[in-house]
Amino acid sequence: MALEKEIMEKVKQIRVWKPPYNIKIDNPTTFRLLGAGKQGVVFQIDDERCVKIYFENESPIKELNALQLGGKAGICPKVFFWGTNYIVMEYLKVPSLLDYLQNYPLTKDLCRRIIHLLDTFEQLGFNRFDHATRHIYVLPGEGMKAIDVVHVIKKEPVWLPKKLIKGMGEEAELFLDFVKELSPKWYERWTNHPNFESLMESMKKKR
Repeated sequence: MALEKEIMEKVKQIRVWKPPYNIKIDNPTTFRLLGAGKQGVVFQIDDERCVKIYFENESPIKELNALQLGGKAGICPKVFFWGTNYIVMEYLKVPSLLDYLQNYPLTKDLCRRIIHLLDTFEQLGFNRFDHATRHIYVLPGEGMKAIDVVHVIKKEPVWLPKKLIKGMGEEAELFLDFVKELSPKWYERWTNHPNFESLMESMKKKR
């Protein structure tokens, strides 16, 4: 409890806000800045924990629910505690899928793990499957964990994972071949989507 109180006091010292163009950060603590996005800013607390501080108070409520569901299923970071505008969660000391693919080849086994992650999303009631490779982390063994899960539950399902496919870069077609073999369900959902062909064409033009 003493450590939790100490962390809470330090988190309260950090101010983050989002004017129209640039994110502003006032951080008088020793917490290291990890990154900033649309919902908030993330700082590393220590080797085990990080904190996400949100610009708007409704965002942590949405993400907390998703993190707790995903944490029980083993696909999201563990949540330690939270406040009105922040969540203290597990710091993942493993590479993101984006970084992993820059150092290792895309394999069928890796695709199987991605499909398992998507299947678990669906089982939990998440219906936005467009997760970026930089927000998926490759664990030792068989697992993967996803971060930035504020908007994983939408009014209408987001079936086509544009960010995921784009994140595969030149390996996108190989990725789709593996998915076709391993999970016809996901392959058909993607390739039958009205925006699939335009997505693949746009990727070819960038090569």
